[in-house]
Amino acid sequence: MLARRALSHAEIAERLERRGGEVPAVAVEIARLERAGLLDEDALARSVCQAQLRAGRGRRAVIAALKRRKVAKDAADAALAELAAGEGEGVALAAAFAKAAAKHRFWRRLPEQRRKVVRYLLARGFSLDLVNRALRENGRDEPHGDQTDDAGDPLDLP
Repeated sequence: MLARRALSHAEIAERLERRGGEVPAVAVEIARLERAGLLDEDALARSVCQAQLRAGRGRRAVIAALKRRKVAKDAADAALAELAAGEGEGVALAAAFAKAAAKHRFWRRLPEQRRKVVRYLLARGFSLDLVNRALRENGRDEPHGDQTDDAGDPLDLP
């Protein structure tokens, strides 16, 4: 099981019990795997966080992935603290925003396009505060962003 991917203690226990292992025997096996260095809940939590950030997902999505993988609470909390201390979520937000803005090129002018960008970023697990900040920052980056379309042409041109 561990040859395919890293698993949490709860995932291993669940799989061993499903295969007919008795609870005391499962606990002994988990302890043996941990002593052998094959189970590391902290490393798993960090790798899940990094994978989610690389995929352009925010803190809420990271938390959901940690819960889905049944990572121990203390390991998940430590990984989330590292996430908060670093700039990983900002990089993930920038990547997700770039993708959404490329798909909805006129998000600055058209309210329905702007709503789609916001919905996309919220669905990716970013907080509303981060999404609003990204919208404000990216709206200001363009020279005369309120006077030109995304191609840089003045708005009054046909």
